[in-house]
Amino acid sequence: MPNPRSLSHSSAPPVASGVRPAAPSRLRRILVAIAAVAALTAPATAQAGAEQLVIPVVDEPVTFEFPDPCRGGTLQAEATESGVIRVTELGDRGHHVRVNLRGTADLYDEAGILVGTWTYHLRFADQLPPGSQGAVMNIAVGPVQYADGSRAIVQGHQHEVFGKGDGLKWEFFKTVCGGV
Repeated sequence: MPNPRSLSHSSAPPVASGVRPAAPSRLRRILVAIAAVAALTAPATAQAGAEQLVIPVVDEPVTFEFPDPCRGGTLQAEATESGVIRVTELGDRGHHVRVNLRGTADLYDEAGILVGTWTYHLRFADQLPPGSQGAVMNIAVGPVQYADGSRAIVQGHQHEVFGKGDGLKWEFFKTVCGGV
């Protein structure tokens, strides 16, 4: 069974934006859920071919934070997400995960004041061959409606690569603003 990766590995290089977002906690929760499902199905799939699992997500509450690429500062988000998680369990040959979610998040500044609402589409992919090496990719994009009436498109992109032994080799996180 794959070990859920620790995304706060101390030897990890700094992320591209210079701010370590709370978004990896969401990745960690997704990976823990997938690992739990994999543990239940591993004995069956170790002897058979691949097994496909489809897990619906309906109005799941999540919290995360990220640097605001349009106005600066850090945004805390309280969101609900719905969509589907697809897991291809390959037994001792690893697994592949694809997540496709839509979410709506109320965005708060560091003082807890509502600054807007973000409606986004999130795509997540995980490839884990044997030996705990692999890659995780996460892209979320969608319009932000700020409380003052202005709008923008925000995209967050995260990519992580793990070497054998579950060590984080490379991490990238970047938020981009468009249409301000």
